[in-house]
Amino acid sequence: MKLRPFELGLVITFGLLFLVSLILLKTYDPASCAEEGTCVDIGGSVTIWGTLPADSIDGLLTEIREKDESFNSVSYRYVPSENFDQEFLNALADQTPPDLLLMSHEKMAEHRNRLQPVSYENYPIRDFRSRYIDGAEIFALKDGLYAFPIMVDPLMMYWNRDTLSDKGLLTAPKTWEDLVANYAPNLTVRDFNRNIQYSGVAMGEYNNVKNAFPIISMLLLQADSALVLEDDNKYRVLLDATTNQSTGAFAKSLEFYTGFSSVNNSLYSWNRSFNLDRDRFLSEELAIYFGFGSEGKDLEAKNPNLSFDIAEVPQNLNGNKRTYGNFYGFFVPKIAKNKTGAFVVMQALSSDANAKKIADGYNMAPVSRSLVTAGSNDLYGRVVYQSVPNTRGWLNPDTDRLNSIMDEEIVAVGANRQSPRDAAGDISVRLGQIY
Repeated sequence: MKLRPFELGLVITFGLLFLVSLILLKTYDPASCAEEGTCVDIGGSVTIWGTLPADSIDGLLTEIREKDESFNSVSYRYVPSENFDQEFLNALADQTPPDLLLMSHEKMAEHRNRLQPVSYENYPIRDFRSRYIDGAEIFALKDGLYAFPIMVDPLMMYWNRDTLSDKGLLTAPKTWEDLVANYAPNLTVRDFNRNIQYSGVAMGEYNNVKNAFPIISMLLLQADSALVLEDDNKYRVLLDATTNQSTGAFAKSLEFYTGFSSVNNSLYSWNRSFNLDRDRFLSEELAIYFGFGSEGKDLEAKNPNLSFDIAEVPQNLNGNKRTYGNFYGFFVPKIAKNKTGAFVVMQALSSDANAKKIADGYNMAPVSRSLVTAGSNDLYGRVVYQSVPNTRGWLNPDTDRLNSIMDEEIVAVGANRQSPRDAAGDISVRLGQIY
């Protein structure tokens, strides 16, 4: 039968539509988002505020949206850490809070009464401990779980390979005893008037040591300090006490730390006239820099000609193997508008697969036991992952105020107006007043 042009056009059109339908049916996978755990009803928009730049989270959200359109209503806003507290408080006062927060444990104690804990009936502590590394328990308080953990950024040691090799030191120091005996004296260069020409280690001051608080916290952890304990919704400041009830942990840590800025100390290698230790490391005026694991790639980008490497921080020869780290997790504010959606999104983003992507994006390490065990082949990540099981944090009530107190007291020690023991006592008392 001969078809007229109009009829022939209809046959061709329907034929093409049929082929397109077959292709769509073949490529459509209704189970794909279910397998990813993201086929969910979030019941409206979910706004996330975070103290980390948006690129990594936005990239993950874009990836999820390709499989689950409900995530089109999920957005992320970067709020710099220095502005976060005020902006968050203003949003709560205006009844326009975010639905979800991505932030460090360092802000948890300060905002605890504004955050919604998950009861252990809904998330048993046994399940939590089985899934996450020990340090992630910083989020597990007496009345519930305050965050779904994502990642950790441990304090590490960066060292100038050229400087150390010139002195015949082919590896980074593994213990403080080794650093004190063999590294610090050989790396620091002073003239006849004890003026520092080249610094081995940057410790002793506060304002010009970028990670002074984490370094002191690391020393406290290695000294087995009891730090701050939660007791009936109150906090007991026990920085100078050890977990076996002896004393002097904080005083000894401050004495060791401030020794590097004491002119009469054999360790003297740093003073308050220098610019920031990170900058001096980049300009090859400092041999050893204590920075977070996430800083490695940025240091490399800032000075591609700098020959440096990363290592775990030194440990006490017969002490606890510990370092300090920032633990990041997702928190839900108590007055979030879409609390149900927030919990659904939080669960999706904290899955092992998504947590790994987030951690990789920020050059940190995940806190899932299985992911840490799997390790990393990244240049810096491999060493960072090795440090993760020994990383801990503590319940700091207000980082900005504590920094101010620490700086004031350490300046007093450096000027011989205060002994390390007296400074440790004053800091503990003043810290207790903040809580």
